Amino acid sequence: MYAPDTRRPCAVGNQAGESRPLSGPGLLSEGRLAYSSTMAEAASTVHRLSAVAERIGPPPVRERRAGLVGVDGVPSLVERSRGGDRDAFAELYRFFHAPIFRLARFRLGPGAEDAVSETFLRAWRALPRYRSTVAPFGAWLYGIARHVVADQRKAMRREEPRSTLPERASDPTTVERLTLMRAIERLPRAQRYVIEAKFLVGLTNAELAAALGKSTGAINALQWRGLRALQRMLEDR
Repeated sequence: MYAPDTRRPCAVGNQAGESRPLSGPGLLSEGRLAYSSTMAEAASTVHRLSAVAERIGPPPVRERRAGLVGVDGVPSLVERSRGGDRDAFAELYRFFHAPIFRLARFRLGPGAEDAVSETFLRAWRALPRYRSTVAPFGAWLYGIARHVVADQRKAMRREEPRSTLPERASDPTTVERLTLMRAIERLPRAQRYVIEAKFLVGLTNAELAAALGKSTGAINALQWRGLRALQRMLEDR
């Protein structure tokens, strides 16, 4: 399935792999969502998400893969880690730290590194129960990170003194991050999952499809519905 290039969001693909203009005719696979000019408008949201992600963390995994473990290295590292190999798990940590940090930084602001550490600690403890046939390792790790972030956000709300002001927007990046975060939180659960996983963690349609038990076309439909909804929310502000 063709994944839209966020640097040139001018076209999307259908299930046959054909590329079509965002403003052209046709039906979005499985969602039967008609292409229209609103799809092109959603491109501005892609740019906003990508820009914030670049500012709050290192490049996503796929831009760094060649310099780390290689395309076929992760499954091998996972199997060795499941057998108790701490060195192999250290390589997984080095490989996946950046995308998990980006997600935590986006949702938590300060304190993101604590969430990353807790995510990998839980992953290490749960590895004996991990099965690659259920979900790709990156998607499985993302699921753990989402729970960690949710737990820490709840803890922050419980522990915050009433006299303490909430996080304040002190610079343009913080303003944009908070604006996007609050908009994403208003999305339906499945759309929120896909938007975060793709633009912050860097998972592919295929990885998300395997994790959610859906087709890549269905993932693409969720992505574009989410982007259109975000665009409308952001325009209303």
